[in-house]
Amino acid sequence: MIAEEIQGECGMWIISSSHFAKKGGFEMKKVRYLLCIIALMTFLPFVATPCPARAAEPIKIGAILDFTGPAAMLGPLFKDGIVMALEENKNQVAGRPIDLIAEDTAGDPAVSLEKARKLVERDKVNIIIGPLMGDAHFAIDPYVATKKVLITTLYCGDLSLTKSKRWLIYPTTLVGLTIPLGWYAYDAGYRTMDMITSDYAGGHGFMRGVRMGFEQKGGKITQEILVPIGTADFGPYLTTLKPADSVSYFVPNTAESSRVIVQYREFGIKMPLLVTTLDGDIPEHVMKELGDKVLGLRGQAAYIWQRDDPVNKKWVEAMQKRFGRMPGGIENNSYCLTKTILAGLKATKGDDSYAKLWPQVLKVKMASPQGPLSYSPEGVAITDGYIVEGKIINGRYVWDPVKVYPQVVDPRLKK
Repeated sequence: MIAEEIQGECGMWIISSSHFAKKGGFEMKKVRYLLCIIALMTFLPFVATPCPARAAEPIKIGAILDFTGPAAMLGPLFKDGIVMALEENKNQVAGRPIDLIAEDTAGDPAVSLEKARKLVERDKVNIIIGPLMGDAHFAIDPYVATKKVLITTLYCGDLSLTKSKRWLIYPTTLVGLTIPLGWYAYDAGYRTMDMITSDYAGGHGFMRGVRMGFEQKGGKITQEILVPIGTADFGPYLTTLKPADSVSYFVPNTAESSRVIVQYREFGIKMPLLVTTLDGDIPEHVMKELGDKVLGLRGQAAYIWQRDDPVNKKWVEAMQKRFGRMPGGIENNSYCLTKTILAGLKATKGDDSYAKLWPQVLKVKMASPQGPLSYSPEGVAITDGYIVEGKIINGRYVWDPVKVYPQVVDPRLKK
């Protein structure tokens, strides 16, 4: 009867004893005792049965890649490197799942900035991988400098980006990547050089490295020929070359680099041609298409798939199995950047805030497919640099190592 009255009056087993105040002390004691029992029975389920754990909030990683535009061939390759690194980590870190949000730059700096804003303000990402082009870096840098965001380059970056302390620059600065080619050219006996430079920020930066290395050794640049991005016919520029011991060039994508090589051979130019970023712009399948035109060609590379190293061999095998082709410098770069970020997230126990993540990624040291990898206090990767030559080995077209420059550091970073 008492229970029925209590249930009827409160419906939640929580009541006031005033209803029974007039029933006497004995009845009051019974009521109080019953209330204690009811309260205990009500509270125990919450103690004995913990609340279901909320699913861990995903870590969102943005990627700004070229899927359309002049470098459209490279975007999917960069994405493959990111995907491989995430899949090796089962798409999670420190118990938090990882969501990859990939955006297309269309090869346009303004679009790159727009996509960066979208990722930060709408998608709420704290980590962005990419973009590729130097002009896009400069367009985005003033924006991310005001945000707590970690962002990366994809194939080097200008030293000025280090001022904002937001950028991981891999595999080194623009100058750091190509300065070994200048050193090598002089050591190979060349004393003068013509340069062909793609006329945008990245192009000027890469060829500045060649110039710096060559002139440091005592070489002389005969002339620098500027060509616009997207050049379809390099003939008019090749005809302006001056007599020199060598010619070096940088253009920003596979199609343009292939056209330079083909037309250089067709024009019958005898001066030795030294090429930058061979591993990224002329991968193995493109070498095969160019055939004899690449045999004997020498230049600079950041990564070589045939490196005799257990870490590299394991990665190459996994990439072949996953994507059905031999990986190159493009996939290596995005893979190593993603592995660096994952190592940093592991150190922070999954905290992807800039304040926690940035100091941890700077501490990363690992054996990568490219070789030993670490970072300077400014966020610039320190890696090995390679000089390679086009050859056929065991029936395959490959860039075969001629010389290794270990742990190259942009001289401007040295104290």
